[in-house]
Amino acid sequence: MELNASSLPADLTALFQRVSRRYRGCGRFAYHYVALKLRRDPVHRAVLMLAAKEAFDDVLDIGCGAGRTTVGLHELGYTVVAGDIVETLIEQARTRFPQLDFRVMDARALNVETASFDAALFSYNGIDVLYPETSRLACLREIRRVLKPGGTFVFSSHNFCGAMFSGGFFYLRGYLNAGRFIAQQLTNRVAREWYMRYDDGGGTQYLFSAPPARTVRQLHDCGFDVIEVCGDKGERAPRRLLLRQHHVHFVARARA
Repeated sequence: MELNASSLPADLTALFQRVSRRYRGCGRFAYHYVALKLRRDPVHRAVLMLAAKEAFDDVLDIGCGAGRTTVGLHELGYTVVAGDIVETLIEQARTRFPQLDFRVMDARALNVETASFDAALFSYNGIDVLYPETSRLACLREIRRVLKPGGTFVFSSHNFCGAMFSGGFFYLRGYLNAGRFIAQQLTNRVAREWYMRYDDGGGTQYLFSAPPARTVRQLHDCGFDVIEVCGDKGERAPRRLLLRQHHVHFVARARA
């Protein structure tokens, strides 16, 4: 599977535009947020591109928020169950898209049947919110449980090293950003557990940010075979992923 933005088919570009237009009534910020995610976020592109190529029937959209990927999958013709732990977001999604199946759902204890999905997506690094790491592992085991043997799981995760050096090694602002990022961790009591502090427009968050190899080991331990690890533009070289990619994207299949 190719995650490179340059390979995005014209029909999926049109799909993203249709989905974005569905959010016009939610206000300018919500509309532009959804449009940006669909256009630039490789995880959203990846699951829709994969769905367009493979014979999926049932898809689980975990951490669906207000349904931006759910709608895209539905428009591709797939049966989608979407879940998020935030009730207000599920209420918004149900109001806007009453024909779709949205559920309040904890990713660590998915209220769906065993071996009932062909594919699962955890939207936009959402798995990194789960703390401690045992909760992340519980989530991976649950996703393995609900996938059919050979089912596909697509998600992304933060990478601490890439967060510091993603701007390159000959980029002054990159060193300043790296210095600020390290300074943020000096009072971070969970940094040793690979949960890094991020301060952005959404407030302070502590997100799992281990090197990609740790996530690969987690997937193997929880019953998956990893078939793709890459960066935003399709980078696959392990050293470049480690040192230059803030967000790393994973595709795994449930082991039979």
